Amino acid sequence: MTSIEAVPQQHEALIRQQKVIERLKLLTHKYRQAEVVQKALFRISELASSARDMNQLYASVHNIIGELMSANNFYICLYNGHDETVQFPYFVDELDSIDAVTELPAEKLKRGITGYLLRTGEPQLLTKDSFRELELSGEIDKMGSLHVDWLGVPLLSDDQVIGAMVVQSYQEDVRYNEQDLELLMFVSQHVVNALERFRQRELMQAEIKRQTAELRITNEDLLKEVTVREKAELQTSVLFAISELTNSSEDMYSFYSELHKQINKLLNADNFYVALLTENGQQVYFPYYVDEHDRKARQRRLRKGMTEYVLRHGAPVMINDEERQRLVARGEIVTGGDNGSLARQWLGSPLFINDDVFGVLSVQTYNDDQPYSREDLELLNFVSQHVAVAIERRRSAEKLARANIFLEKRIAERTEELVDEIERRKKIEEKLYYDANHDTLTGLPNRAMFTERVERAINQRGSNVHDQCFAVLFIDLDRFKNINDTLGHSAGDQFLLEVSQRLRSAVRENDLIARIGGDEFVILIEQVAEIDNAKSVAQNIIEMMRAPFVLDDQEHFSGASIGIAMSRSNRESVDRLLRDADAAMYEAKSGGRGRYVVFDETIRHGLVAAVTQESALRSAQLHHDFRLWYQPIYGLDSNKIEGQEILLRWQRGDELVGPSSFMELAEHSGAILDIDLWVIERCGQIFAHRDDDNHHRVVDDEVYETVVNGQCPIHLNLSTQHLVTLRHLKALEDALATLPLPRQSIVLEFDEQSLLRHDNRRILTSLRRLNEFGVKLALDDFGRGSGPLQFIYNYPFDIIKLDRNFVRQTARKSRARAMVRHVVTLCEELSIKLTAEGLESKALLKQLRVLGVHHGQGNLFSSAKAIDGGQGSGAASSQCA
Repeated sequence: MTSIEAVPQQHEALIRQQKVIERLKLLTHKYRQAEVVQKALFRISELASSARDMNQLYASVHNIIGELMSANNFYICLYNGHDETVQFPYFVDELDSIDAVTELPAEKLKRGITGYLLRTGEPQLLTKDSFRELELSGEIDKMGSLHVDWLGVPLLSDDQVIGAMVVQSYQEDVRYNEQDLELLMFVSQHVVNALERFRQRELMQAEIKRQTAELRITNEDLLKEVTVREKAELQTSVLFAISELTNSSEDMYSFYSELHKQINKLLNADNFYVALLTENGQQVYFPYYVDEHDRKARQRRLRKGMTEYVLRHGAPVMINDEERQRLVARGEIVTGGDNGSLARQWLGSPLFINDDVFGVLSVQTYNDDQPYSREDLELLNFVSQHVAVAIERRRSAEKLARANIFLEKRIAERTEELVDEIERRKKIEEKLYYDANHDTLTGLPNRAMFTERVERAINQRGSNVHDQCFAVLFIDLDRFKNINDTLGHSAGDQFLLEVSQRLRSAVRENDLIARIGGDEFVILIEQVAEIDNAKSVAQNIIEMMRAPFVLDDQEHFSGASIGIAMSRSNRESVDRLLRDADAAMYEAKSGGRGRYVVFDETIRHGLVAAVTQESALRSAQLHHDFRLWYQPIYGLDSNKIEGQEILLRWQRGDELVGPSSFMELAEHSGAILDIDLWVIERCGQIFAHRDDDNHHRVVDDEVYETVVNGQCPIHLNLSTQHLVTLRHLKALEDALATLPLPRQSIVLEFDEQSLLRHDNRRILTSLRRLNEFGVKLALDDFGRGSGPLQFIYNYPFDIIKLDRNFVRQTARKSRARAMVRHVVTLCEELSIKLTAEGLESKALLKQLRVLGVHHGQGNLFSSAKAIDGGQGSGAASSQCA
């Protein structure tokens, strides 16, 4: 081979050697790179156990990836599929801050290139051009600064995308390739494993902490339970010892001393005292007082010390410097003087007996070494309850001992007084017998003695019809109630005394006068030869009663109505004679007063008829024998209905009886209460349901709607017997409460005459209670009697209804018109609604309008209508105003 041929061969060998060297360098680079990657993966694997928290883990991952490629711009995001959110736990960027991504809405964030990676789950290597292509295709929106290269890989766990790891470059000389993408994808799986291990480690540590905390709490609870039980045992032993002190202590001071020792077992009681109120409650004294600063505490009048503060408020209190200053500023306590030295802390608990504070138990401390707590205050308060019982027992025991000594002394004294006491009791018995048989005011015999004398007269008459008879006179005084109400009870008593003296002068010495009621007297006239003798006595009494009575330096006139009943046989009874005389007296009053009537068969028949009607009334069935009617009340100016008055009728057989025929009897028999309650119940049924059980309208639609809606009140006429007793008043309120109507649309009417027959104070109290109950009140038939203005001034009436007879008189009597004007003025000034009853003519309507009356009712507008559909003459067509 020539030298020329050897040169190409050498050149070829050299080229082959260079290629081998290049391959060896490449393999060496790959091995080194593989070693770097292996070390990086190993370090990532170690991070799960070495990192202190997630932030350190993410930063370490960033550093490791920075060793494998350029990662100046690096972030990790995590995707939460439950709430569709993306979080950036680690974010490092040269141009953008974390706010650029976290402040975007989640939906918009998903439209970015990171959201695209999370949606596709595929690794992405994007240049500027490929980014613009995705942007133009609508796959992504531009967010943040534009990069040169963007390299991102998904973080996968069990084939689910849980996040992404991204590096990006903003410089042309820093580019990424497919090898970087593969490397980052390879590293990402190890990062996921490291994240999962770190999360498992955190979960395990959290569980360990939770179980450790539960064990610690359980141990603390057990320690507390042991402490509580020990305290409870100590408290029980102390309370038992305190209860035993009542019997074991020699005197009160030793009792308090032992009490101090027992309380000192429970809390710091080096400074301890007991303060008690004196019997008059004006002073406080200290039966036991131990204090390191103040040796004694003197009895003092109540002032503004801390002890008095507890006595006033009756509650335990803990006072420190701050609380003391606050109480001083409020004026609750005053420091200094004889109130003792100021303690750092002061506990005081009241001592109660029968809910009354009678003393204070107190401990205090002057230093901060042994401070008190709220538990100590509760403990002192708990102990004080038992101490109060022990103190009261001890005091009661000492009082009992003193009482026994006093009792022995009194027994000796009472033995000496026993003879005098027996004599005194005899006199008392005689006086009691006299008081039991005589009226306390007049000194006349009472009903009991009168009954005894009449029974004796009946027995003495015997069976011989020719024996002389005797007579019973029943006397009722006229205008006594007016005298009593206008002049007062003192003048009324003076009047009754004068009456009793006149009666004594009108009868014989052996005749008997008795007072059996307020203004009711009876006389027994024995040995009456004929009825004229009794008539003469009665006439004499009537004449005497006509003479004027001088009361409070003024002359007043009265009178007497007398009923006479004669004995007929020995089969008479006291009750029959009194009943007959009473019936004759009522006949005399009905005939014009100031006269006498002798009981005869005519009156007897009237009594029988009244009893028969009363029996029929009592046997009447409310739901079958009574009917409700209604009559509207109009506004005289507007001609509109302002109310509906409910009226009652008695269906007695085929006869429809008006209230004037049976109301007085119902009042007298007491049946009126049940009747009134039935009326209220029936109204509740009517206005609760428009139709009855047979689907018939029981009341006009117009009336029903206006009443139920509260536009038109209903007026109910009630007996004053509801106002006399609390039981009847409560029953009335219960019945009214069931009405399906507003209370302000219910008007209760009470008759003037019936109100005058009862005690003013009781009636006024009941009316005020009904007013507070919410219903309105009306005075019915005002002007039928004397028309007392006290009902307008003093009673809570919202409405005054003028009596129909009084209204008719305004058409022909100037006095009546003047009276109406006066009443109109009073009602306007007192905001009382004035209504006229019995409007029957247009002339009367015109007269009342002139007088200033704006409300009325009567047949001129509409007669009464039956609620069950039957009608009277006339109709109610206007709606309520």
